[in-house]
Amino acid sequence: MLHIITRTCDKASIQSKRIVNKTECALRCVNSVLKNMENLEDVDYHIIDDRSSEYFRDSLTKICEESKQKVTFDFLGDRDTEGQDPHTQSRFSVKVAYDYIYNLPDEDFVYIVDDDHLHYPTAIQRMLLTWDYLDQLINVVGPRDTLRKSLWSIGTSNKEIDLQLADFNGRTDRDVGIFPQCFVQMFPFASNPTLDFYVRPCTVLPTPTGYYQSTWYTHETFMLKAKVFKKHKEVFDRLQVTGSPEAGWEGDTISELWGKDVSMFMPLDPYVMHMSVSRDLPFTWRPEHAMQLWEDNKTPYSLPENSDLNLKLEEITL
Repeated sequence: MLHIITRTCDKASIQSKRIVNKTECALRCVNSVLKNMENLEDVDYHIIDDRSSEYFRDSLTKICEESKQKVTFDFLGDRDTEGQDPHTQSRFSVKVAYDYIYNLPDEDFVYIVDDDHLHYPTAIQRMLLTWDYLDQLINVVGPRDTLRKSLWSIGTSNKEIDLQLADFNGRTDRDVGIFPQCFVQMFPFASNPTLDFYVRPCTVLPTPTGYYQSTWYTHETFMLKAKVFKKHKEVFDRLQVTGSPEAGWEGDTISELWGKDVSMFMPLDPYVMHMSVSRDLPFTWRPEHAMQLWEDNKTPYSLPENSDLNLKLEEITL
């Protein structure tokens, strides 16, 4: 079973230089998830809306109903947010989302995705296929290879090695995750302004769906088994206080899990775009790819005045 969870809000944007209107962005990104659900079995979608405009809530409800997909809503009520910036306000719905996740069955998949991630129709299906491949590679192929090397090191014959491997049923239980965005700031190119900050050593692996690299950062959007959230609940709960002295940002919280406790991977040629700033255009995409995907996910409730996509080419020149 796959559970998709999105937190929506069009009241304010954490990103001040967003390339699209926030209301329209959330509608089209949700619509792109609904299209993905057409290619999936045994999936549901839970949307937590944090006091969005009446227009947005009505439009959101209609596109979900018209999709005929299994969607549930949690429309949060008003609360006192005086003196809180948009990021601090967003932490309330983070707690609601994770409390929901902690009650899901351990072996179910959870894809928690922000409301500004635009998907190609097969993006989530590809994530699931890739997860299966990486899990097999890390937890089955890896232990077999380790055994093979250890037998070689003590002079075991190839025939005996083959016999032992044929009887070997061991596997490890390393947790695997998928971050669907190609986070360009992690790549070492000359015009990268965050070269000294985000770029770190990584492992690159070929998979049936393309090349993936290990990552230490995930923009709070990723797919994991539900049991991983429960196993590391104390760390995930710290997402509720990012932006405070307790935890400045994601890098002070769940990033400590990626690599140490969870093998987290991101695609080098993704089927998802983070519709935040121009430099989030995936490394292998051209502007026309983003423009077409944006157009393909227009809804019957899209307003012309909200529909511009403003990519700044000078910000994405490598």
